[in-house]
Amino acid sequence: MDVEPTTRTRILHAAVRLMGREGPDRFTASALAREVGMSKATLFHHFDSLDEIPLAALEEIFFEMVEDVAEGEVSLSGRLDAFAREMRTLVDNEHFLHAYFVFFIKGMFDPRFRERLSRGAFEMHRRTVEALAPTLATGEDPEVASRMVEVMLDGLALHHLAMGDHELLDRAWYRFTELLVAAQDTEDPA
Repeated sequence: MDVEPTTRTRILHAAVRLMGREGPDRFTASALAREVGMSKATLFHHFDSLDEIPLAALEEIFFEMVEDVAEGEVSLSGRLDAFAREMRTLVDNEHFLHAYFVFFIKGMFDPRFRERLSRGAFEMHRRTVEALAPTLATGEDPEVASRMVEVMLDGLALHHLAMGDHELLDRAWYRFTELLVAAQDTEDPA
């Protein structure tokens, strides 16, 4: 059964579409209200300011991704495959991919935005650790393994934006996961 998205979720997804299509200079309350098909008053009923919407959108999308990964397969290779599928879905969405990097660029120059981006990244990392930790060999540091996955996913997204070569990027991801899984197998004789 499909569940109708909440008004807040509709706003967040529209924010990603708008930011990815128009860039940060055209991301206004009026433009977002038109994109969602509602009044500016309704936008500000759900959010205190326009500045909080793009990062809330990014966080929601990534938190949904990690929740989907954590609910699935319980082996390391299964979780890594799930991360790859989820990220591939995201990077295939041109608006999301553009918005994703707009967020990071904006964070380079806006200290308040960077601080909020940092808080969201910390929460994303915490959730990634929770998703991967049960699948790791005894003694493997889930912080390090999670950071490796996050860095690889970010790098693949950036390369996809620059080059768009799905096949090569997919092969790179699967080679990375093979190495990570093989390292786990040699550390955990059980």
